[in-house]
Amino acid sequence: MSIKKVLAVARWEFIEKVRTKAFIISLILMPAFMALMMVVPSLIASKPDTTTIKIGIIDKTGRITSALSSDLIDKFKLPNGKPNYEIVPVTGGHREDANNMVLDGQISSYVVIDTNILTARKFEYVSQNVSNIKEIERLQSSVKDIVETEELSRSGVNPEIVKAASKPVDLETVKLSKTGSVEKAGVGSGLILGYVFTIVLVIFVLTSGQLLVRSVLEEKSNRIVEVLLSSLTAEEMMTGKIVGLSLLGMTQLAVWAAVGLSFAGQAAAYLTIPSNVWWVGVFFFLGFLFYASVFVMAGSPATTEQEAQQATFYVMMVLYLPIVIAFAVAQNPTAGYLKVLSLIPFFTPSMMAFRIPVQSPDLWELVAGATILLVSTYFCMIAAGRIFRIGILVYGKRPTFKELARWALKKG
Repeated sequence: MSIKKVLAVARWEFIEKVRTKAFIISLILMPAFMALMMVVPSLIASKPDTTTIKIGIIDKTGRITSALSSDLIDKFKLPNGKPNYEIVPVTGGHREDANNMVLDGQISSYVVIDTNILTARKFEYVSQNVSNIKEIERLQSSVKDIVETEELSRSGVNPEIVKAASKPVDLETVKLSKTGSVEKAGVGSGLILGYVFTIVLVIFVLTSGQLLVRSVLEEKSNRIVEVLLSSLTAEEMMTGKIVGLSLLGMTQLAVWAAVGLSFAGQAAAYLTIPSNVWWVGVFFFLGFLFYASVFVMAGSPATTEQEAQQATFYVMMVLYLPIVIAFAVAQNPTAGYLKVLSLIPFFTPSMMAFRIPVQSPDLWELVAGATILLVSTYFCMIAAGRIFRIGILVYGKRPTFKELARWALKKG
């Protein structure tokens, strides 16, 4: 295989695709879309109320209304200093009157406190919108505190003493590395980092993989490929395509990562970056190349885009498997079956991404996994070229798996 010819094909693929309007638009639109999806919901959720919300109450005990009003006024204020909530007793305590008040807009909702609240430990919330989680949680918390205080007072226990004794005990997690060094680490932060890595890998493999498959189909439909194959081998051509379009994907990732880092300040508080995080980058790059090679190999015998989608569907399913067993990795990352999965090329990138932040594998596992990925990628590139070389000459019949295996192993 001529490296010079491979690089020439890779350079052509990269330059041709990077100049397209579709690539430039996706380069800008995706970060904008992701930022929109992340920033806008948080801004809406954190936006404070601007006017006092009136909440009705039917208090059959006669003791909750005043305490609830005082608790809500003390805890929740509007930006202008006024109370966020106003408790409005429903005159007569009839549900029909309360329903009419809600429908007329006099109150936004109302709660019903029954006489057995101390034993039943429940009350009702009635509104046209029962998805206002913020308001419901605040009411539930306040009523819970009031009921507990009432019950403690009836039992002759000072509520303040119980409150002081019930303060939560904080747990600080410290991670011990294989070298004996320690560092503070948030609970589950390694698992979160693994999820981030795997999801990003899945997104890029699917987008770049489909781009590679379409490129192969274009080559098969364009008869000029037969002229090209007189100057270079199919293996060189497929390897160049994989390298070129993979570099295109990495360029896209680098731009998006630079944009993402500017928004990562708040998220960084929930993540613990391991000292050997560069291994995660190694497995990301090798995993990306491997899956790109597999996509090309699976799409090489296809003659239509529908056939290519069917062929690559099973590859896409394999990508999601490590996500399913992520919690098993978090609980016992050194389990034997997880070590075996980490050395199977289809699972190596994601399995290592989960294991490294949680509890880093031994050095021999990391080296073995990277080596297996590298060798597997090389053979997939060669096999893709061989399948493509014969596939462009075969018409009218979809090859069987046995035939594909024979094409992949056929030299010359």
